[in-house]
Amino acid sequence: MIFQKTDVKKKFESRYGQISISIIHPWSVGVNGFQISPYFQELQAYAGQDDNFNMAAQRLEKYLRIACSSSQVDRVVKEYGAQLEEQGQLIRESDYKEHSDRVAQLGEEAKAYVMMDGCMLLTRQESEWKEMKLARIFNSDQHYELSDKRNWIRDSLYLAHFGSYKDFLTKLEPLVDEYEKLGDRLVFVNDGAKWIWNWVAEHYPSSTQILDYYHAVEYLGDFAKVILPDKKARNEWVNRQKMFLLNDQVEQVIDIVRAIQCNTNTKQEAQHKLLTYYGNNKGRMKYKTYRAKGLLIGSGPIESAHRTVIQKRLKQSGQRWTIKGAQLVANLRVANMSGLWHKVIKLIKMAA
Repeated sequence: MIFQKTDVKKKFESRYGQISISIIHPWSVGVNGFQISPYFQELQAYAGQDDNFNMAAQRLEKYLRIACSSSQVDRVVKEYGAQLEEQGQLIRESDYKEHSDRVAQLGEEAKAYVMMDGCMLLTRQESEWKEMKLARIFNSDQHYELSDKRNWIRDSLYLAHFGSYKDFLTKLEPLVDEYEKLGDRLVFVNDGAKWIWNWVAEHYPSSTQILDYYHAVEYLGDFAKVILPDKKARNEWVNRQKMFLLNDQVEQVIDIVRAIQCNTNTKQEAQHKLLTYYGNNKGRMKYKTYRAKGLLIGSGPIESAHRTVIQKRLKQSGQRWTIKGAQLVANLRVANMSGLWHKVIKLIKMAA
């Protein structure tokens, strides 16, 4: 899009033709340092968080017949991604209070789930892989079982941070605090990362804490591969242990694993790894009890969220990121996926 100044008009040009509009027309007014209408800025911000900047520019031109460059989309996305964070629009306890209040009003059967995990992104810093952490919060009334193997969550709130887990938790804590009043109806389902459970135990001791069942089984499988080379025997052994786990008998599994004679360093290391993992988390592995209460025992929702919220946009072929650049794009992405895009529109309107 190109503007050419005249005394009373500006020319609005594209490859498909040219029109002249008054300099007092809203389309002639620059906002936030961009000589672009507020509406077109919003479209660029949305397109840029949805796909890479080149594709975003191509789609805008195809759909609107208005030419814009990928670098322009880049600048708009990063401007409003930065403003979201600087002005505190990303972290609003009121957004989460509405969700937590709804759980409180729905009765004892309603729960709020908090799940978090990390996703590795390639950075420009010596081509190192670094972890972007993502949290997903949703209420049980938003979770639907479509089939035995397929679930759908209609409404979730997300938070993404490209940096240390301490900074991530600093952002997340004020939001989760809104759910603390739920007591054991605040449910954390996560893998065995110590930093997660140490934080949960310290700040939300009344919550329900669940170790992701599928991570627990994955550790069983890794150990079985070391001690049982025969695939059939290995599968049979793992399936027996799974039945114990699903019957609240994690202590029995621990005893069985501990009783196995491991006569090589590799086997001993695998045994120690499994026993340590189960020993640290056995209080979070009462899967029969959890299922009887209608609780989720798997962290599939956060795994799928990484694919849709983070990887779809930030892990495309050939992409490498600066820490700041990835965070700014993620800010817009999270606002959109959380149903909070109105915050971006508000920022643009404020500037206008």
